[in-house]
Amino acid sequence: MTRASRPIANADAPSTSVLVVSAFAPELAPLRRRLRTRAKAKGATPRSTSVQIFCLPVGIGLVEAALGAARAIQQHAPKLVIFVGTAGAYSRAMRVGSVAIASDVALVSTAVVRGDGYVPGPVPMRQAATAAIARRLSACAQSIDCPATFARVANPLAITKSTTLARKIAADTESDVENLEVFSVARAARTQRLSFAAVLGIANRVGPSAHQEWITNQAAASEAACAVVAAYLDSLTL
Repeated sequence: MTRASRPIANADAPSTSVLVVSAFAPELAPLRRRLRTRAKAKGATPRSTSVQIFCLPVGIGLVEAALGAARAIQQHAPKLVIFVGTAGAYSRAMRVGSVAIASDVALVSTAVVRGDGYVPGPVPMRQAATAAIARRLSACAQSIDCPATFARVANPLAITKSTTLARKIAADTESDVENLEVFSVARAARTQRLSFAAVLGIANRVGPSAHQEWITNQAAASEAACAVVAAYLDSLTL
């Protein structure tokens, strides 16, 4: 596995429950299928485990994802929150069909990027993933031969259509990929002192053709990201 950047270290680690969230149900569906299949396979030979897994969509966009993640955390009291979904790539090094494991996430204002505004100093604009979890996800990706890369993730309010703006966002935030919800989920988790990770399937290049590419590749990108998360969850219960 290659690295665009490394997540910072954090001592938090999952112990009793894991909450896996996505923006909307189709991006979580492959993981739910895998977990159901695994549960049936283990039904004949039950194995004790202290790990509970909760999977649910939390909403599309910054605001809805923040609200949904906060509700889910309050309801399920997890030790670890994993966001799984799709992303668009700024970097040509990130191939469509591969997987990005977040090292950190930047909240993006395009007004700031264009020089038309500024964000007050107290507003948090970057959130790190939990290093130990990211590294273990990397190992799980390798174990299933899934091409995966550590990546810095930009989270703007809207999907970026302009190639020029995409280049500016990537340069200003030193980001590799773009997603619309991951910062909200990261903040919801880390403000509760929970471990956080994000696994994103690359569905498109950021730019004018992104939407059509996403439609074409979303299912396969979600499948790849969910396969990595499933391998990680399986490693917790062995």
